[in-house]
Amino acid sequence: MKKYIKYIEGIYERKWLTNNGPLVKELTARLEAYLGVKNLLLVSSGTMALQIAFRIKNLQQKNVISTPFTFQATYSALEWQGAHVDFCDIDSKTWNMDPYLLEEQLSSGKKVDCVVPVHTFGNSCELEHLQKLQEKYKFSLIYDAAHALTTLDDKGKSILTYGDISCFSLHATKLFHTVEGGALVFKNDRELETAKQMINFGLDGDFASEPGINGKLSEFHAAMGLAILDDIDLILSQRKNQITTYKSNLRNCTGYQAINAEHDICPSYMPILLHNENTVMRIIDRLFEFNIFPRRYFHPAINKSPHYQKSYLNVTMPIAEDIASRILCLPLFPGLSNEKILQISNIIKSEMQSTLQSPGLKD
Repeated sequence: MKKYIKYIEGIYERKWLTNNGPLVKELTARLEAYLGVKNLLLVSSGTMALQIAFRIKNLQQKNVISTPFTFQATYSALEWQGAHVDFCDIDSKTWNMDPYLLEEQLSSGKKVDCVVPVHTFGNSCELEHLQKLQEKYKFSLIYDAAHALTTLDDKGKSILTYGDISCFSLHATKLFHTVEGGALVFKNDRELETAKQMINFGLDGDFASEPGINGKLSEFHAAMGLAILDDIDLILSQRKNQITTYKSNLRNCTGYQAINAEHDICPSYMPILLHNENTVMRIIDRLFEFNIFPRRYFHPAINKSPHYQKSYLNVTMPIAEDIASRILCLPLFPGLSNEKILQISNIIKSEMQSTLQSPGLKD
């Protein structure tokens, strides 16, 4: 808090509150250096980042394939840009878009203009496989990297450098945040310059050369990012230890996402996979009794949402629907103690044991 207040005091001293101020510039430069990327653009939200990326690639009335196992923003931003969205089901182990199923869709003969995979819970997609598919089928490749800010590939390189554009969220629920915010990393320098103009109402000097929007990040939001970035290595270390403690306490009681062992995965979430939806609900109810609030990311699968079903009838994604019904993300935040993790773990184990002992509750 003291660091944040110091940054805020500087804002008032300079009397520069927004419009690409010095703190936004500093945060941009420091993030590029820390992540080892270039062409990074800060914007007002993760959803805005997606909308800018989709606008840059001109996806209106274009065919796009994305994943049904994601937060609503991924799909909503595509619909907002007027894209026609099809889904590709996920891999049952990694929970990312299945590149083999994607290849089947791509080879069907239908023109696909863009593919939007998600690095689910920071777990990197099949980067090389998707790159080869892009080269073969000539589509734009935009990654929703909302959870993957610090994920590195097997060479120690940021996965934000893959694809044409990577978008990530800086919302307060994320490991690193600016309260509200987001960012894009562009492969193409010209697209970065276009996006800079686009988020400032399309202005080129005093005149708008094309339609734009107000997607800028304020100095106050950048101040929070800088204050957190000062301690990011400590935050990462704490999160990794918390995840290790959870898995040690739960041992083999629950299922887990298959993580790419060769990559350094951003420790953003603690998802567990339970036997069935009934067990999920019992555990949620029990945790609520202790004022512990897990989240059902990403339930329901997007293809089961009312809006998608209204627009695209009879779409079934069996793997995503199954995983979405059985997943539960446990609390993970700075200051979460080992004692609290042990309490949460014991409640889960107790409820699971109770379910197994009650024949009528097994299914």
